[in-house]
Amino acid sequence: MLSATDPGLSPLNLAIRLSLFYAGYFLVAGVLFPFLPLLLEARGMSPLQISLLMALALWLRAAAGPLVTRHADRTGDSRKPLLACAVASLLVMLAFYWAAGFWVLLLVNIAFFFAYSSIGPLAETISLRTVSAESGYGRVRLWGSVSFVVAAIAGGFALDARGGLPGSTIVTLLLIPLAILLLFSFTLPKAQAKSDERAIAPLKTLLSNKPFVLFLVATAMIHAAHGVYYGFSTIHWTSVGYSNSTVGLLWGEGVLAEILLFAFGAPLVRRMGPIGLISAAAALGALRWAVLGLTTELWIVALVQLLHAASFGAMHLGAMLFITRAVPNAYANSAQGLLGGLTYGAGLGGGLLLAGWLYGLYGADAYWSNAALSALALPVVLWLALSWRGKMMTARET
Repeated sequence: MLSATDPGLSPLNLAIRLSLFYAGYFLVAGVLFPFLPLLLEARGMSPLQISLLMALALWLRAAAGPLVTRHADRTGDSRKPLLACAVASLLVMLAFYWAAGFWVLLLVNIAFFFAYSSIGPLAETISLRTVSAESGYGRVRLWGSVSFVVAAIAGGFALDARGGLPGSTIVTLLLIPLAILLLFSFTLPKAQAKSDERAIAPLKTLLSNKPFVLFLVATAMIHAAHGVYYGFSTIHWTSVGYSNSTVGLLWGEGVLAEILLFAFGAPLVRRMGPIGLISAAAALGALRWAVLGLTTELWIVALVQLLHAASFGAMHLGAMLFITRAVPNAYANSAQGLLGGLTYGAGLGGGLLLAGWLYGLYGADAYWSNAALSALALPVVLWLALSWRGKMMTARET
């Protein structure tokens, strides 16, 4: 598991450092994902332009993450590039105070997501080299979800209390957690790979491995199916009369279900394994999006939000478990970079672009395309199971 870390640090000390980092990282996300669409809408962007701005920035993640993590695998050091990206994220966010117009917003979005999106994959490698994927990982990762809930709910109440917030205030609210993230990034353990575990051609090796490619396709489809939710659920729910605080609570509720899975799901994770977890995410994700396409009845929406534990939480835990069981330590950063870039970046980016087009035409009926996409991931997961059979891929000699 762990290759090399800071000497003298106890397991509890390491867990606290990782927990604080995740809290800072997802504190940013808790403001960014629910309220960035509102910021863009306030700057005069149409639904299609909002989806383009978010999708193009996320597609860049498909290149940025693997490039940064490839460097980390070749040097064996994840911490230094992570710190550089944290600094860059904070500095670029300042430009949002003045950014206006589609092309300027696009450039600033690209620069921000290039830096911010590269932080997560590097941190995941540090975590999985420090704690167990089956049990310890969920318990440190859950603090990121906790901070996301706090940020989303607080943001919703802030919008209600002030009758909405100007774009500049949302930018300020993002700068604060970005500064906290940078502070906690300095406390991360080193968790460096040993000198004899440095990779020569990590991206080529991973992308020529059939099970790993199928893993990326399946998780990308499942995460792309969140496109309408991440891009337009806030706009849709407020348009049908939900208050901003109610929307914040709905976002928080979904992540609370995810927290419970991370905190208490270790026996389930061990029993289901990566294939079982990813399959559950696809099937229950399809159910979630179908229900949201059918109704805006608040109690039903609140109930189905609990399935976020499956559509995102189970998929994420399954992905972490697959990487630890299928990918050699020498390629861990690059595997996380490809997962972040192609699943959480290009996959979600494509889903957002499709969502913007369909939501503009059909409104909430766009959720049906998300339900279909999630369901279609199931045969891909089956193909993955038949191709992989639980084997660790062979690392190239360095």
